[in-house]
This record gives sequence, C-alpha cells and structure tokens, in this order.
Amino acid sequence: MSETLDPQVPPVPEKGVADLLSEAFQLYRAHAKPLLITCALLLVPASIIKSLALSAILGPTVALAASADPSAALGGGLSVYLFGLLGTLVTAFFLYGIIVPLTNGALTISVADRVLGGHAEWREVWMLLFRRLGKLLSAVIPAAFLVAIGCVFFLIPGLVLALLFAFVSPVVLIEGIGGRAALERSVALVRSDWLRVTLVVLVFGLLRGIAQVVASALVPQSAIFASSLFGDLITMVLLPVPVLGMVLLYFDVRRKRDNFTPDNLRADLEALKGA
Repeated sequence: MSETLDPQVPPVPEKGVADLLSEAFQLYRAHAKPLLITCALLLVPASIIKSLALSAILGPTVALAASADPSAALGGGLSVYLFGLLGTLVTAFFLYGIIVPLTNGALTISVADRVLGGHAEWREVWMLLFRRLGKLLSAVIPAAFLVAIGCVFFLIPGLVLALLFAFVSPVVLIEGIGGRAALERSVALVRSDWLRVTLVVLVFGLLRGIAQVVASALVPQSAIFASSLFGDLITMVLLPVPVLGMVLLYFDVRRKRDNFTPDNLRADLEALKGA
C-alpha cells in the first residue's frame, strides 16, 4: 500500500551521488561476506572461462607480434588488433553484457531485502533470481548484443547503450517486467535522471580501471589468462559498491517519479517470492 502525500510535508530531497555511494559502502561493509559470496558464485567461474577464451584468442598473436622478423611482427600486430577486437566483443558480450547484469540482479534482491530489514543469504537471493531468470535473460541478452556491437563500432555507442540499460536488472526483478518493455523502462528511468546515473557508472568504470592497473602492475601483460583473471577478481571485490549505489539510485529515482515507498518495495519483493 502506497503512502498518501501530505501537501503540508515538503518532499524528501533527492540523494546526491556521494550520499548514495556512502550508503552503498556502509551496506557493503556491514554485509561484505554474503555480498561477496553472491558475486563470486557466478563471476568467478565466468571470469575463468572468459580469461581462458582471451588467452586462446590472443596468445598466438602476441607471440607473433613479438617476433624478430619485421614482416611477421607487422602481420602479428595486425592480427593482435583484429583478435583484440574480437576479444573485446567476447568480453563485452559475455562478462559485462550477461554475467555482470545477472550478478547485479542478485545484488538488487539482496539490497531490497536489507533495506527492508531482512537478512537473506546468497542461496535465497539466487533462488529468488531464478524465479524471474527467463524474464531477466529476455532483457539482458538483447541488451548485451546491442552494447557489444556498440563497443565494436567506435566504443561510444556501446557506452551510451550501457548507460541507458543501467536499470534493466532492477526493473525486471523489482517490477516484474521483461524483454523489450524492460529495456524501454530502463531507458525512461535513466533519461529522467541521467546525470546521477552517469556519475555512478563512471565510478564503476574508474574502479574497473584501477583493477586493471593493479593487475597489470602485478601480473605481466604477456600472461593473458592470469592478468585477465586477476583483474576480474579485483573488480569483483570492488563491484558491490557501485552496484549497490546504482540500486539505491534506482529506488530514489522511482521515489521521485512514482511515489515509490518502502511499502511498495515490500509488496514487490513479496510478489517475487511468490512468483
């Protein structure tokens, strides 16, 4: 049941990005173990598979590019570029297009539960996600295709699409919308508050960049598998903060747009449990 707005009571001001991320950090610190297990369940095996794929794709061409033969090195450089493009497509589609949104969905349920005072563990969180897995995949897979293609074509279109689809997982799991409708709903919510969404996405990009720098400093670039896997594991440790911040932002955007209240959230979560 939604609350009735009192004209005598001023509206609650929107939360700043710093406030949202601070709240996300506090939530992460208080529940680090279950949140990390929730992330690791899917991200660790997916990262191993992705790193193996990148190693298989890029390994032979890196060796060829380092050859002392100038013509071989030139051909190898071109091969590294082309296969690197393929590696980017694989990474964007598989890890960031599908695995990360699924993990975001699990974290969305965890955040919703804890905002309402619950203590759902990782098993319950993933079991609830599986109840709407079909709807989630019906939105996530088309979004992944579009973002991956956008990343190949000059990168910027892919980044813009990734931004517009930032709320897809919460939309599916909280509102019960799937497919094209979920993508359109995410776009509408993001466009209504694009600046805050952009800032939170930039924080995720910054943390991912830090993870890559640390991985590069500790693991040689030639060790493609180890470098990729180590970078992903560092990202996984940092990931909950911007993801939790994005979920909290989703709730705040809906509060402004839809008069979304904790009672509404509780009803949506109960509907998910009964799905």
